[in-house]
Order: sequence, then C-alpha cells, then structure tokens
Amino acid sequence: MEFLLYLTPIGRDIYNLMSQKVRFLENPPICREKDIYGWYDASEDTMSICTDRILAGPSPKYHINETLFHEAVHAAQDCKAVHTSYWYVPFGISQSQMKLSERRRDDLETSVSIHPNNRVIEHEAFWMEDKPEKVKYVVQKYCF
Repeated sequence: MEFLLYLTPIGRDIYNLMSQKVRFLENPPICREKDIYGWYDASEDTMSICTDRILAGPSPKYHINETLFHEAVHAAQDCKAVHTSYWYVPFGISQSQMKLSERRRDDLETSVSIHPNNRVIEHEAFWMEDKPEKVKYVVQKYCF
C-alpha cells in the first residue's frame, strides 16, 4: 500500500494498531464515487485511504496522515459503540473545547452534507485529526 510510505512514526503506530481491527483498502471505488480522502465503514470493518486523490493535491504526506487520524477516530467511536445499537458513539468532548480552523469547519460542513446526523462524531474527528497522540489514546482505550 503506497500510503504507508508517507506515514509519520505515530501514523505508523496508529496504522499498526488499526490494522489489527480493520482491513485497509487503498483507492477503492468509493474514492471515485465521492469527493473524499478517506472512509471508515463500520459495517464492513474497513478503512479506505484515497491515496491517488491525496497525491494529486498539495502536501500529500500531511493529508495522508491527517486522513488516517480522522478515520481512526471514527473507528474508535465505533469501538466505543460496541454495546449500543449505534455504529458510532461520540467521546463526549464538549463542543466548546473543540475549536476548528476555518478549513476544518468547511470540511465539517461538507461531511455533514453527506451524513446530516453525524455532526458530533465528525466534529470530534476533525478536531482530533491534527492531534495524533489523542487519536492513538482513543484507539487504544476503546478498541483494545
């Protein structure tokens, strides 16, 4: 998988953890069907990384890691939901604590337009995608 070449050391740690729980797909059809960089499918336990799309844009190393971190948050939210009737359960971080940059707010709105009921879980994922230590923590806490 080509995206592995771009991972930071903590990105590799998170990938190594996640690969014990989910199957990774690189450039699956969903990457062509939607304007996305990544996708976590709780029903299939798969994490898709749209490497071709990311490499076509600016800062591929940054965006590949950011995408892995974002999707790993969703996987941890899914692990937290294991004893509920939901696919994802938010961690319960106060919205007022999760300030988003303008770019991430725009990304949140785009994501919510695809899945309107997912605002809270998407907000957490966008807030955490530049906090890999927190991502690693929630993955370990809820999935292992």
